Amino acid sequence: MNHSPTENERRHRVVTEAFRCRRALEVYAYSLLKDRTEAEDPVQEAFIVVMEKFADFEEGTSMMAWTRAIVRLKVLQSLDKKNRRAKLVDKLLVDTVDAAFEEVETRKYAEDTRERYRGLEACLSKLGERPRRILECIYTERMSYDAAALKIGMGREAVKKSLQRTKAKLRECLQRNRTEEAI
Repeated sequence: MNHSPTENERRHRVVTEAFRCRRALEVYAYSLLKDRTEAEDPVQEAFIVVMEKFADFEEGTSMMAWTRAIVRLKVLQSLDKKNRRAKLVDKLLVDTVDAAFEEVETRKYAEDTRERYRGLEACLSKLGERPRRILECIYTERMSYDAAALKIGMGREAVKKSLQRTKAKLRECLQRNRTEEAI
């Protein structure tokens, strides 16, 4: 059975992913405000927004870009409150810093995606022939369980159970790889 995440699970996943961006967001806010203490406030305010608006995050898009946009808004609000809104030159600086972060994030996202793909390939290579064929039928060829069962020569329930076990093995393998990379 396909398990769709609860609201709390989704919030936890989005907030956890956002917190991985925290250091880069602090650097970003500092580059705009030139004061470390002052830069902490917009980042903290941004995380409050992330917790409240987690459902607005579109899965598969860049968490860094989303959170950076929130921090940028909070920085500009902070400048407004202090009545020192960036003049044209300061606004251009904000835009330039934003573009630089976007370029770095795009490269990092591409690198992270390639790394995840390599990790997935490594985990897939550890599977047996039948589990790989089931994955191909269901995900690549987009077959129903019945069609996959017929093609592979298994019962429908056996295909479902095998797919469930295979996905669990892949999750464990990918998690193990991430843990090893962190060490």
